[in-house]
Amino acid sequence: SKMPQLTSETTSQSPEAIEAIDMLLCFIKTCIAGTIGGVFKQHAPAQWEALCGVQNHVLNELESQFEWGPNLNMGGAFFMVAAKEAGSGIMHIDWNDVFAIYAFVFAVGDWEGGKFCAPQLGIKIPVRPGQVLAVLACVMAHFSALVTKGCRIVFACFTDQLLFGHSDPVVIGCTMTF
Repeated sequence: SKMPQLTSETTSQSPEAIEAIDMLLCFIKTCIAGTIGGVFKQHAPAQWEALCGVQNHVLNELESQFEWGPNLNMGGAFFMVAAKEAGSGIMHIDWNDVFAIYAFVFAVGDWEGGKFCAPQLGIKIPVRPGQVLAVLACVMAHFSALVTKGCRIVFACFTDQLLFGHSDPVVIGCTMTF
């Protein structure tokens, strides 16, 4: 479908789960999304312009669904949030991300190990609580090193290429070439 929609994993939850999801999204929206949007606007204005256009498209199409969960609206900084305990220990490329739009990774918990590894660059980056890592996850192979102690939940915030691609270029005013 070319129309954005909430996944059934989101909408078919119990009232208690929906409340917990909304509280989590409120935290992400309040503490992370605004800062990411500001960084995009300042350091990647062409990408920010394109994301604002996608945001307008999503708002037009999902207006009534945002009444269900107002904290789903991250203001255009990203449109998807994935969570995983510990992280992915398998090297991969996030094929569904837009290749010219950053994905953002942050983690919560108390742990040791679990660095973000980018073998192509030969780097391992610790992402500690309170930090957000920006990465072109569709371009660079990456994985998470083993968490050796404690518990960590990793969140990836990104824009899906189908959503981006199905947003009308006239509506989004996209001047970027991908």
